[in-house]
Amino acid sequence: MVRRVLHLSLHADPLGSYHQGPVGGQQVLIRHLARDIQREGWGVEVLTLRQDPRWPVTSSFGPLGQITRLAAESLLTSEGEWLASRDALARQVVEWLKTQQRVPAVLHSHFWLSGVVAERVHQWTGIPWIHSPHKLQQWVARPGDPVSARRDEIEPQLMRNADAVVVAYLNEADQVHRAAPNTPVYVVPPGIEPTEFFSRDPGPILKKLGLSRRPVMYVGRLNGRGLPDALEQLGTRPLPEDFHVVVIGGAPGAATAGPLNLGPGLQSRVTLLGAIPHRAVAPYLAAAACLIAPNQGPTLGVAVLEALASAVPVVGSRVPGVQDWVESGTDGYLVDRRDLSRLWDYAIDLWAHPERARQMGYAGQAKVHRHYTATQMAKELAAIYREVTGLGEHQAGVGY
Repeated sequence: MVRRVLHLSLHADPLGSYHQGPVGGQQVLIRHLARDIQREGWGVEVLTLRQDPRWPVTSSFGPLGQITRLAAESLLTSEGEWLASRDALARQVVEWLKTQQRVPAVLHSHFWLSGVVAERVHQWTGIPWIHSPHKLQQWVARPGDPVSARRDEIEPQLMRNADAVVVAYLNEADQVHRAAPNTPVYVVPPGIEPTEFFSRDPGPILKKLGLSRRPVMYVGRLNGRGLPDALEQLGTRPLPEDFHVVVIGGAPGAATAGPLNLGPGLQSRVTLLGAIPHRAVAPYLAAAACLIAPNQGPTLGVAVLEALASAVPVVGSRVPGVQDWVESGTDGYLVDRRDLSRLWDYAIDLWAHPERARQMGYAGQAKVHRHYTATQMAKELAAIYREVTGLGEHQAGVGY
């Protein structure tokens, strides 16, 4: 008999655009997880919201999986709208379950907005419930950042009421323990697909970009101060003649990469590609001399792992989601998040010494293949599902 898991990812459609809103890394992570766990014998249902009327209500997703898009009365864009729709969305989930004539063994929610709906479904149905917060607000917020009082109140409640919590980092697990000391916590690092991200000939991309050498690259969202501050610092220093930066990210379909104001000294040094589909990122990333990750706070780190899988070293901030995956001096370099001058020192040095960059990239690629593949992530989560549902006794080996 096929065991089934119901993933609740209401705000992040696994088949949506990678850079659609603030959920790009989560979309990739859930997509890989939902696909690869089918290889472990689990049937997968993913429920999300139909944010675009052109998208079908149901999409096949692997031999044992499907994605179903629930209807919303209107596009939910604010925290208040999501919370006001909680019970209506939970009722939709329960009604959908009745039409399936089969009950999933476990319910797995992603992010707190899906968690509040999953909590209701769990209360009404008794289905075992696992929650993945994907960066708790109390963990990622820094002094001066806007914070949501409602989210601060709700997230600990979700972790206390869930049957188990799954996080990506040990640091985040410590936060969960403080908020919900009686809830089992499991640490499962993100995994990427090495058949999508691997070493490639950079020639076609360099020709397309009109470059003679591999550029330094950034892949990710453009909100926050990380990249803008890094580019501002870059504009203050003399640069080698052929040095170039390529930026991938922004709103889908945007003509530019968004809120970046390039000074006159960088106009010819930086190419802004805007948002591109996730599947199209891989050849660009493999053509990079290195990836910069000037994050100012915790991140899922999907782009970091994808760069390493592509044999591209990473120069990034010493924050969770970067420092967890980069071994400084071996497959990249880590700097204090405020020391953007040092970040560029390392990035330019790798650009100027391609053989050193290549050797560091190969070290990172080997590490990803050993520890951080989507297959490994799925195996660990399948063990957790068996343990939480009683289908296996203490098999996970990754929990607290």
